[in-house]
Amino acid sequence: MSEQEREEFLKEANVAVLATVGGGERAHAAPIWYLYEDGVFIMSTGRGSQKHRNVEAHPEVTLVVDDRTIPYYAVMVQGRAEIGPRLKDDDRLKMAVRYLGEEIGRAYIARVQGEDSVTIRLRPRKLIEFSGRAGRAESG
Repeated sequence: MSEQEREEFLKEANVAVLATVGGGERAHAAPIWYLYEDGVFIMSTGRGSQKHRNVEAHPEVTLVVDDRTIPYYAVMVQGRAEIGPRLKDDDRLKMAVRYLGEEIGRAYIARVQGEDSVTIRLRPRKLIEFSGRAGRAESG
């Protein structure tokens, strides 16, 4: 994919997988929603969650954003994550609507209004692309 196509792909509402290092130096990978703005991935998780604790202890993470339809495509994002304050209410709503649609997204935000959360911000240091060959027509 071209750089522009990759940027458009990363702006889509794909559920990503955040890989962190947890207690006992074990890998921990979990699905996560994200916003992608100005080259930065912005995620939200509960304060004190496994993802939060892992990033605080080991900020080097990998985020995988993939398309699981043929032909497969994935972007693996490596970098140092930073923990920040809870997402602003308008960004929380934007993320929920992005993944759930307007009606369900608004209802979801109303239900989780008081939950304590933090942001995880990831500025990519390295992007690795994978373009699958399965299901592609062979040329030549």
